Amino acid sequence: MRKYIFNSAMLCLVLFISILSSCKKSDSIPSAANPPKIVMSNDVIISSLGADFFMEADLTDDVGLKSFTLRYDDWYLYNVVSLADSGNPKSYHVKYKFKMPDTAANKIHSITLTATNVGNNATSNQFKVLLNSDFPKMYLIESTDPSKLTSDLFGVPMLATKTSSYNYEVTYYSAAPNSQVWFIPSKTTLKPFMYGKDPVNPSKLTGDFTKALPIVLPNIGYYKISFNTLNLAFTTTAFPAPNPSGAFAQVAIVGRGFYDYPNMNWQNSSPDIILLDKDPVNPYLFTKILKLGTPPGSTYNTAQFILTTNNGWTDFWRFDNAGDPDNTIFSGGVNAEFTISTTPVNYKVTFDSYLNNCKFERK
Repeated sequence: MRKYIFNSAMLCLVLFISILSSCKKSDSIPSAANPPKIVMSNDVIISSLGADFFMEADLTDDVGLKSFTLRYDDWYLYNVVSLADSGNPKSYHVKYKFKMPDTAANKIHSITLTATNVGNNATSNQFKVLLNSDFPKMYLIESTDPSKLTSDLFGVPMLATKTSSYNYEVTYYSAAPNSQVWFIPSKTTLKPFMYGKDPVNPSKLTGDFTKALPIVLPNIGYYKISFNTLNLAFTTTAFPAPNPSGAFAQVAIVGRGFYDYPNMNWQNSSPDIILLDKDPVNPYLFTKILKLGTPPGSTYNTAQFILTTNNGWTDFWRFDNAGDPDNTIFSGGVNAEFTISTTPVNYKVTFDSYLNNCKFERK
């Protein structure tokens, strides 16, 4: 009898422990048949290099939320945020602040948000983060050599016109068959944005400087290039040759600071002006190789100049900026002015009177 009672007691004890253990297990990992739900507040984010931005989303779950995780390996982002201290709520609003790295590539960055409930079921969604591509200015370049952006005096790169948000256009003279051009938003660097043909889809642009192929202009002549930095569409349109009768017969530089012209000091007639050479193909185009520097016997240390048509002061071009010009201005603007020394520097001067565009390229 005692043995029976003992065995029965032991059986009850085992059953009790089993039930208790089952209850504890159920308490530690509640049953959760469905994963949490994520509703993104801003699944597409446009930001700038070095700028803060917020990722926002609403999380809900029938049982309770255990945590959420944000992860993007390219930016070394991996953060698990526990919601235990919030009482494992059934709803939670994520508002997470992050700073875009200064070195972020120009591409779509996908940051994964994962919500996990107390039953260890999880669901994920992604924030798409893009660099802001609505630039105040865009420039045309003819070379991807970064030294060309800073070695020339001015006019390189060539300023495009912003026509509306994300939309730009430029008229460009292709001086040789199969000229190659790209576009950048900065005068001094190709990174992280450089726009050219997308190697995967050549009907579109890419802004990734590591992938951008040149836009090729097949013939000599003027082209209008229009492009959009948001949808990456672009068009090239060849212009008919402008009427040669509208071109000026001569264009000259007037001013001072040209090493081989020691007597030149704002006269407006020969021999103390510099006549540019007219292009044999394009009557609107003028060029000359010149030395910029303080002439022997002079003491001034700035070069100052404008462009004229060698007819006195009737027709002339000044510049939109004295020390960093982008364009010439017919019958207006300010004189160009640059610091020089007694050591001359060679430049190729190119002036397009059709485009009102001038550049001094170092040689």
